[in-house]
Parts: sequence; structure tokens; C-alpha cells
Amino acid sequence: MIAGIVKNLKRVMAAEYSRELSVKVHAGACRVASLGFKQGGAISYGLKRELVDENRCSRGIILGSGQRKHLQTDRVLVQPGPLHEQQIVAQIFRKYVVRRRSQASIVRLLNKEQVPNHRGTRWSEGMIRNILSNEAYIGNSVYNRKSFRLKQVMKKNPPELWVRATGLYEPIVDRSIFLKAQELLKEQYVRLSDEQLLKKLREALAANGKLSVSIMAATNGMPSPPLYAYRFGSLREAFRQVGYVNSDRDFDYLDARRQSDAELLQQASKLAMRIRALGAAAVFDEDTKVMTIDRGLAISLRMARYYIAPRHAPAWLVHRPDYRTRRAHFGAEAGSGNKQTGDGLFPLAAE
Repeated sequence: MIAGIVKNLKRVMAAEYSRELSVKVHAGACRVASLGFKQGGAISYGLKRELVDENRCSRGIILGSGQRKHLQTDRVLVQPGPLHEQQIVAQIFRKYVVRRRSQASIVRLLNKEQVPNHRGTRWSEGMIRNILSNEAYIGNSVYNRKSFRLKQVMKKNPPELWVRATGLYEPIVDRSIFLKAQELLKEQYVRLSDEQLLKKLREALAANGKLSVSIMAATNGMPSPPLYAYRFGSLREAFRQVGYVNSDRDFDYLDARRQSDAELLQQASKLAMRIRALGAAAVFDEDTKVMTIDRGLAISLRMARYYIAPRHAPAWLVHRPDYRTRRAHFGAEAGSGNKQTGDGLFPLAAE
């Protein structure tokens, strides 16, 4: 019993020592960061890490990816990187601020021109967002934006707790352009309430007389259609709440999709049982909706939908998510027992 009590007491003492040591280490890191030295972490595009001594005298060593300083008294300074990378960073800011290009379009342009980055991978929207929001491009260093005390919970710290060192080197981007980029980023990531989303839809409906995905994409300041689908369950429900119902098209099949998938699974199970009764092996994949027989024959099972389009003959529609064929269209004459079949091919390269 005494040994158990002593063991628990030592555990409490060790935990308290770790907590106190964590506070001291964090205070020391903040002090060093306030002097403009980098406190670990990866470097961003267009920047480099230079090794200096305690007097800020360069040792003539540029640290590469994964390299660290070898002396405790040495420090690491962030400096502007290669000139061509600085030019790419400046172009990213100009395209975003001056030409009002989206982050996605900038990513596509960089990948199309095969511009290499510091990670050796393709550009992504996350990379562009980090560049646009990084104060290092105006010569500042910011530390303690996030805390991970005792490796328990990662949390974001309020701006008043940030440790910022300014004017460390010549800015890569003009300060006015950088501040304008921060305003655009805040406007882009503002969380709108459901009523604010519906208000934007009503304004678009009043201006165009109808609503569609293309109209939403062409409207300035309009949130993305997937956001409306996420908030309201579907895009049609969002349209319905602002009083717009598209009577030219029938979307009832969307509401019956779960029932249709369940019916397809039931029929596939019955078909597989009959095939097994004949002595063959049959396996049905619910994800791809493909039945494989004796590991050789593959049969794609799809549910056909009877569709009557305005000013067109009735038709049976089958959606086939295949890499060669996107949809097969089976035409049917109204009031006739004979059916004519036709296939439409949509290669991925043409989409």
C-alpha cells in the first residue's frame, strides 16, 4: 500500500515538473522568436534559412530541407530565397489582388506551366493560401499562433498572444498588396448564416428570373453550390426555400435514388442466387454495381429510369459511370412496344 502511494506521488511530481518545464521552454522560445530567429518548422516557398552565430554573423551555410543547426548557441534566420521564386510569389499576389484570380485558377496556371515548388509536388490551394497569408513575405516573423502544450491539445491562440518581429529583411511583396490580400481572404472565408445564403439566392433570382448552377457561378459574391447542398440538404431544397421551382425538368428521381439503389441490390442478390444454383460463382460489388461471374465475366447492373422530356419522345435513361461511357440512352416510342436503342459516348478527355 505504501509503495502504491509513493508511486502515485512520484507520478504527480513528474507531471508537475513537466508542466513547469514546458512553461519555461515556451517562454524561452517566445523570447528568441521576438528577436527575429526562426523556431523550427518548415520554410515556405521563396524563402531560405540561413545559419548565424549568437552575434547574427552569418556562417555561410544555407540549411536545406530536414537540416538543423548543430550548435546550441547558433541561430537560424529567414531570408528571401532565390530570385526566380521571389518573382513567382510576387506574381501570385498580383494575380490574386490585382487581377482577382481565384486560388484554384492560380493553382491550375502554375501546374499547367509546370512551375516547381519547394515540396517537389503539384501546387495545391493550400499552398497558395499559405503564401497569401504569410507575413514572412513582407519581412515579418510571427510565432505562437498555435500551441501544443505537453502534446495534448492543439489550439489556436488569439492575435494578442502572437509573437511578431517586424522589418527583418527587405519585403518580397509590397505591403499594400499584402494587406489587400488579407482583406480578400477574410471576405472569402466569412461564414454566412442560412438566411444570408438565402438572401443571396433571392437577389440572383430577382436579377436573372431563374436559378441554376451556371448562374450561381457567374454571380459575383455567390457562395458555391456545394455549400448550399450541404446547408439545406440539396440545391433543389435551397431553390425551393426562395420560391423557385424549375418546372421544365423532373427531379423526382433524385428523391427516389435510395429506393432505386435498394431495389437494384435486391434484384442483384436474387440474380446471384440463381447463378450460384446453376453451379457458377457470382460476386456482386455494391460500390461499382458490377457482378463478376467465375472471375471472368463482368456484368454491370444499372437501374433504368423512364423519362419524358418536354417536346421529346419518352426515353429510358441509364447512367453508366465507366471510364469510356458516361451514359447510355435507350429511346422508346410512346405507346409502342418496339424500342430503339442508341448509345452516346462521352470520353473523359472531352469533358
